[in-house]
Amino acid sequence: MRIIQNWLRARWPGLFGTNQLGPPTAPMALPDIPGGEPGLLPVSILDKPIRIEVPMWPISNPTPDTPEVLWLYWNGTQVDEKRWEAAIPEDELFVGAPVSVLQHGPVEVSYEVQGYNGVITASRSLTLTIDKVPPVLGGDEGLLLFDEEVRRDGVTARYLEQHENILLAELPPYERPSAGDVISYYWDDQPFANDWMGELTVTVEELGQTIYLPIDGDAIKDRGDGQRYVHYQIRDRAGNVSARSRPAVLEVDAKPIPRYLPWLSVPQASGAEGELSLMLDEEYEDPLVVVVSADAVIYPGEVITVQWGAPGDYGYYTTTGPVGADDRFPIPERSVLAYSKRTLQVGYVVSDGKEHFPGTPLSLKVTEFREGLPQVALQGADSNGFSLGAAPEQVPVSLGRWRGIAVGQRVNITVTGVLPSGADAPPYNVLTAHPVNEAQVRLGIGANKDVTLPKAYLATLWRGQTFTFHVQVSFDDGTTWIKFPLYSPKLLA
Repeated sequence: MRIIQNWLRARWPGLFGTNQLGPPTAPMALPDIPGGEPGLLPVSILDKPIRIEVPMWPISNPTPDTPEVLWLYWNGTQVDEKRWEAAIPEDELFVGAPVSVLQHGPVEVSYEVQGYNGVITASRSLTLTIDKVPPVLGGDEGLLLFDEEVRRDGVTARYLEQHENILLAELPPYERPSAGDVISYYWDDQPFANDWMGELTVTVEELGQTIYLPIDGDAIKDRGDGQRYVHYQIRDRAGNVSARSRPAVLEVDAKPIPRYLPWLSVPQASGAEGELSLMLDEEYEDPLVVVVSADAVIYPGEVITVQWGAPGDYGYYTTTGPVGADDRFPIPERSVLAYSKRTLQVGYVVSDGKEHFPGTPLSLKVTEFREGLPQVALQGADSNGFSLGAAPEQVPVSLGRWRGIAVGQRVNITVTGVLPSGADAPPYNVLTAHPVNEAQVRLGIGANKDVTLPKAYLATLWRGQTFTFHVQVSFDDGTTWIKFPLYSPKLLA
């Protein structure tokens, strides 16, 4: 009878009704996820028949004379049957797929119901998936890959600091990756101790791309330094488990090192504990260098910026360079001399491109030149004095080159004396804040007799008394003045 009904239904579907029943359900199937297999059955339940539930059909009135029958189809093959001769309890609306049909692959599950009136109605189908094949690791037994710095230097505190406290481990491509795969990774201090560290669930967006395991830096630090063995295992969503990967061996030195940036040193200066002095007469030679301490915690690839003085100062100077074996930074003489008679701060900043770490600044007192400075000369003067009668109307004045002379330095030359009345004469300014030019750097001031003192001024002074040349030089554009030796010849008739 059943064979005849199937044959008739195939040729005249309308004979048995055209409305399909709702699809069956498999309560033990995993919820569908984006990119995952539909209706995936966990492998842990495949050793028992799979319960398949069906919804109650619209009209039901089974009796002993007009029973109702439910048939379950598994990929088109009938695998179970139920018959009722009385009202059907709701908890009876299920059938079972036997263990013998639970084979690897996709499954179309449907059912048919023969009503009390003898009409057979088919259902829409349910798609299930059975996966019995475990993931297969990629090449080199699934060995995790790390970037060159980690392979060379190990996992260091500096590396974690520069990589947002994360160690990325690249997973070699493996066979049949699927959304929902769970990758559990292990961080062992002995081979295959299987000390679980964390896990990553693969998303549909990661399929077809390189998969990275983000290993937390704090967890790495918590497990201490030394040689570590890093491996993983893949469990697909059905519950199949891959072999364990070959361990990657890493050296770990992740104990945080405090950022220690002590004072710079100035080899030509004297003093200690960040309080130094530089005596230009006794200690200074060009070039002056400042040196980064070998104890400073500075990493390869970082840059050091030395700061000499304060922004806005005439002698302010900065210089930047990478970390090297000889962390010596020369300071231009112009900037050294600009701080004559002053105290400045000498500091530095270390940068890794993202963060800036200030070093401890030192205080440096610069004592001005006091020795070896030239004395002004007045044409016509000798050891006896200066004879006014033989002097030209404009008497040439000169000042020889001095140590550290440079373009832009300022020079004051002022003459004072005594009037015949005994009172102080008004001072006469030979040069006022005069900027040194290139020719004067080579030859000195007044070498071309272009700097003069009027004879008329000298004529107002008391004969037989001395008059004095006061010379000052500024190395910082007129803010601070350094006194040069006085010159006081006697004024003769």
